[in-house]
Amino acid sequence: MYPIFFSVSKHNLSFAEEVWAAFPDDWAYLYSKTGRQGAHMWDEIGLQELPNAKVIVVFWSACFPTSPGCVREIIQASSLYRSGALRPVIIRLDDYPLFWQEGMDDSLKPVFEALKPLADYRATEPRASIGQAKAVIGRTAEHLLQTDHPRMPRHDLVKALRQAVQRDRFTLVPACWISGFNGVGRESVVRDMNRDLAPNALGTVIKINEATLPRQLLLEIESEAFGADRERLLQIHQNVAEGDIQAVADAVERVYRSGNYLILRHGRIVQEEVELPEWLDDMVALLKPCARPKIFFISQVPLTGARLVRCQEYILPFRIQTVDEQEMIDFCYPLIGHFDVVPSRWPDDEVVRIARAAGGNIGFLVTLVRSASRIKNFDHIDALLTQENARMTEAITTYVRWAFSQLREHPDERKTLLFLNDISPCHILDLEAAIQPAGSILRVLGRLIDLGLVERETDEIYHLTPLLANRMSRDLVRPELVQWMREAQKSFASRSFDASVQTEDGGHEFVRLEARIQAALLSGEELLPDSLRTFVSASHWFYAGIRLYHAHKLKPAYRLLRKVYENRNQFRDASRIEIDRYFCLSATRMRNYPEAERCITRLNADNRSRPIAAFLTADLHEYKGEFPKAVTAYGQALELNREKKRRQEFIYRPMIRCMLALWEPDFGRAETLAKNYVALKRTVFSLSSLARVYLHWKNSKQQAGRQAPEDVDILYRDALRALELHPGAGAAPFELYAEEAKFTGDFETALENMDQAIRLDPERFQLRAERWRLMAVSGHANIAAQTIRELDAARRDRSFEALWSSYIHSLAETYVRALLASGQRVAIVNSFAPELQQTGELGQIIVRSRRQ
Repeated sequence: MYPIFFSVSKHNLSFAEEVWAAFPDDWAYLYSKTGRQGAHMWDEIGLQELPNAKVIVVFWSACFPTSPGCVREIIQASSLYRSGALRPVIIRLDDYPLFWQEGMDDSLKPVFEALKPLADYRATEPRASIGQAKAVIGRTAEHLLQTDHPRMPRHDLVKALRQAVQRDRFTLVPACWISGFNGVGRESVVRDMNRDLAPNALGTVIKINEATLPRQLLLEIESEAFGADRERLLQIHQNVAEGDIQAVADAVERVYRSGNYLILRHGRIVQEEVELPEWLDDMVALLKPCARPKIFFISQVPLTGARLVRCQEYILPFRIQTVDEQEMIDFCYPLIGHFDVVPSRWPDDEVVRIARAAGGNIGFLVTLVRSASRIKNFDHIDALLTQENARMTEAITTYVRWAFSQLREHPDERKTLLFLNDISPCHILDLEAAIQPAGSILRVLGRLIDLGLVERETDEIYHLTPLLANRMSRDLVRPELVQWMREAQKSFASRSFDASVQTEDGGHEFVRLEARIQAALLSGEELLPDSLRTFVSASHWFYAGIRLYHAHKLKPAYRLLRKVYENRNQFRDASRIEIDRYFCLSATRMRNYPEAERCITRLNADNRSRPIAAFLTADLHEYKGEFPKAVTAYGQALELNREKKRRQEFIYRPMIRCMLALWEPDFGRAETLAKNYVALKRTVFSLSSLARVYLHWKNSKQQAGRQAPEDVDILYRDALRALELHPGAGAAPFELYAEEAKFTGDFETALENMDQAIRLDPERFQLRAERWRLMAVSGHANIAAQTIRELDAARRDRSFEALWSSYIHSLAETYVRALLASGQRVAIVNSFAPELQQTGELGQIIVRSRRQ
């Protein structure tokens, strides 16, 4: 049975078939395409398909009322519509009237009577095109993308939360901080509790992060909770100050008085561990005592100790734990019954296996079962799951790579994921405008939702699933998509919002405005359309600056982060720390060292940010090539951050890298650090660091450090093997193969491995830079000459333009070394790196290269 029913005369069948092809195969019933062979047609239509459909599409023309089958369908559909079971869409194929007119054949009256209530609901203009038909049907049927599956009841948690929020007999705490891993059912528990307190209350979900400012949140509340249009949003923007916390509290109170509540979901710019702004605490403190909570914060991280003390009177902290194994197994059976048309084919051991792989995460279990139910042969499920009893993060990595592999032949789906990685959440019409898919955007989103890679947040709004956190670039992106993304963002942002395709009833206006603003900033555009420029704030610069920094687009990142830095007074303490941190990092990489040092001085003056200052000091020394100082500073940062495991991850890797760059590395200490790094978290980075320590140790000279262990070669091979077996290894082993070949002087093998690494991870420009460096120092004049040719070609390649400023210093040094190795004039480098000639840095690079 199909959720959409196409009612069409045989004379208009070819039109309907073209429209039918635009939608997922299991969405629309059209008798010529999906009718069952050998079945009695009217029994199939009248007893099965039409009564179970959610949408009826009437292809109305002069031929429709004279078709006996169409007449029977429209009369039954009218009855179903009156009972609320069916939503109508009327596609007018000619100018035949929708309503009875004098002079018409009386035998047609029943058809017009049946059509009348349907025609009052929705109809296209006469002579609709196929494209218009697809668009209208798509908007009506879009809600079918909402995933519907059995829910795990967690009555004990709902009861515990209900008791916890009770302040006294008649009043409840106005706000709740609900923490726990993504996918453990935090939002479900919130909605279940509110269903008990106020059955008709609706929860409006809004994403917030460390860059969110009061007026920005206010505009989104007005848009999402109250349906404010652009004129109203502009009025609010002009009349409310950027930091007006009281205005936000008043909006929350209005949501409560309307019988609803707010859910603020802690999103990420890069990682969720960064604290939300303190002004949110002050806003909640302004809320009045109430009969039920007014606002819920959903986050991966618990409320910090200091904030908990400050907010204990008006914010309740509550942790949602993962589910135990037996409960997951029990819940797996109803999921299988829902998703699999032949649930009996599942043996018990496969049910147990897939439940264990989910690691107590309900959302991940739903994704696994939904995908596994579409696999015909259970032998193929091995590719979908990781090894028995693997950690949940490894299982998710394995699954995501499997899901990406299903999209190799689907460029529109890959483009959609890439776009949503930067612009999320996003309206379906904006996605269609940006992606411009060959077929229907509903087909694209349907496939991505089935794979668990995209979620429908609310009507017409979509975002990436948390499964994709920090996994996008390494496994999915290809060079041609990177170039496409930049042009797509620029094109999407440059279109006037007023001229873009609009929703019929408005809604989500601020989400749509923000999508264009972010696209413009991330594409590097300076000039924005008038409809966008008014709404741009320091928050948007903050978000885009951080995203650009992590994409290694340092020049535009530095420009935006400087703007944020100059407007840091608009933010509070936690956000200011992040501003100083990222501006320092970008200034260091742009070699504006005095600016970086000023940020470090400010961070050092506050006990809360001193651990961050220690890391930034070490990073500054490393970037200057002062490796002994960097090792000392990283050691201090490690000590200051010993309670912050997530921060330690970011310290171990560069500290080990700097230790290996010393003239006389302490390999014993490096080994201890690398082992601690692996024990902290078993990732590709930690396993690579340990293997690299052993590789350098076994190839070091005696005077370079303590005696290498007799079994150092075995230790290296074991560490390398552990890296190779990691589900997210990707290009990492080939980088080590290349480094090992370089130690033996086998540059041909080294370059072959670097080529393979680039094929596996083409987005990492760093791999290309390392390959060129290997070619320049190979000692072969012809390879050095090839290096020069490839670097000249890369300089002209527009796809590398945004990254060039980030790598120009190291590339210029490689270029000079290649010139020296090939016997060419060093002065040629002036045309390759003219920007460095103006600053005098090119001369220093030439002197340094000659010494080496």
